[in-house]
Amino acid sequence: MRWWSAANFVSNAGTWMQLTVQNLLVLHLTGSAAATGLSMSVQAAPALFVSLLGGAAVDRWPRKTTVAVSQALLGAVAFSTALLVAAGRIDMTALLVLAAVTGVIATVDGPACALLGNDLVPAADVPSAIGVGALVHGAGRLTGTALAGVTVGFLGTG
Repeated sequence: MRWWSAANFVSNAGTWMQLTVQNLLVLHLTGSAAATGLSMSVQAAPALFVSLLGGAAVDRWPRKTTVAVSQALLGAVAFSTALLVAAGRIDMTALLVLAAVTGVIATVDGPACALLGNDLVPAADVPSAIGVGALVHGAGRLTGTALAGVTVGFLGTG
């Protein structure tokens, strides 16, 4: 569980870095708070509309494989975004598509990661595992957004 918690923290922080930088990039490209809000809505909309399907899929698929695939896909989206920014090919349409794809993947990744963490401990320790999972999620969110701000300040959005 310790290794899983550390890996989940790093992944969660990276995801929040990606989402924060993506929204900063929208603001940088458009100068519009409304466009930034739209991007955030596109990221969150899949959770609203397909989270039940994502949860049902997680219940049916092998959790370790599901987590591995969803994490790899989230990494691929982040890498694709960085490549588009570095190549100067990023635009608002691409950012919205990438935000939507991230949101769809997250509807499966979130429940899969939470349940996998619970699967790694004995039944008597599940309440503690849930607490550790919540702590890791909150710490990753805080750390990721802070690191995104510092990283963008030093290196830019790419």
